[in-house]
Amino acid sequence: MDLISLVVVLIVVGLLLWLVNNYIPMEGRIKQILNIVVIIAVILWLLNAVGVLGIFPRALVSVVVALVVVGLLLWLVNSYIPMEGRIKQILNIVVIIAVILWLLSAFGLLSGLPRISVGRL
Repeated sequence: MDLISLVVVLIVVGLLLWLVNNYIPMEGRIKQILNIVVIIAVILWLLNAVGVLGIFPRALVSVVVALVVVGLLLWLVNSYIPMEGRIKQILNIVVIIAVILWLLSAFGLLSGLPRISVGRL
């Protein structure tokens, strides 16, 4: 992708995000979440367009993106969903254990679980 196309796409995305933030009424937290998601998506798109993600194995990129998504979702739940602290702690422990077991299974270190894979490892 040439430089002019990259600049045009970035301008369009920035303009759309500015319009959403200024003219669509929504709660401040929702706008913050939207901005974070769009920024992460644009960074990943830029890295892919420039070819930086191409030097890593596709499966490794998939695992990293999955971990970022799980972490972002867990942060959103912890930050914006009101619940008792003990329940949040239990939720965090369950998610962390599930992610560790998934990683061990994905890399073939734990053979007792059914294989759930993201990409090819």
